[in-house]
Amino acid sequence: MAIYKIIVTGSFNSGKTTFVKCISDIKPITTDKPVSEDNLKGIKSLTTVAMDFGILNIDKDLVLHIYATPGQERFDVVYGSLVKNALALIVLGDATNRESLEKMGTYYRKFLALKRLPAVFALTKTDLPNAIPEDEIESIMSNTPSDIPILRINTNNKKDVKDAVLTALEQLM
Repeated sequence: MAIYKIIVTGSFNSGKTTFVKCISDIKPITTDKPVSEDNLKGIKSLTTVAMDFGILNIDKDLVLHIYATPGQERFDVVYGSLVKNALALIVLGDATNRESLEKMGTYYRKFLALKRLPAVFALTKTDLPNAIPEDEIESIMSNTPSDIPILRINTNNKKDVKDAVLTALEQLM
């Protein structure tokens, strides 16, 4: 049986933990702890402090381990250990938060500095009423590498999440 690793990264509150919970064939291992930064406490009460982990069984001979990083930059130290044996990178960006979208390229470049991985950018929360208008999103995303696919996904929708994983794997070819 072959086991491969997919990394999911992105800013605080972009949907990484939800992504793993949605697609995992096991009960995911999460590392949520109360948010300690005062400026973030109003957004959500818990945040990932190490990694989230799930498993996606493609078939009996192929298994994907899905690792989601913390969104706060102070936890970037985990990136080095994550890239070992990783196949692809999925960068999430919260479409209700301009800064989250602007930082997608930064997350990608941090991993690129460690290892060149095929990547996908996945915009989350595009279906919410407070999402940034599409023309603004396109303007923000115009600064990202043109060879990286940009998807719009709902991290609560298994088909959307699976499409993001499959698109990431397609970048291997």
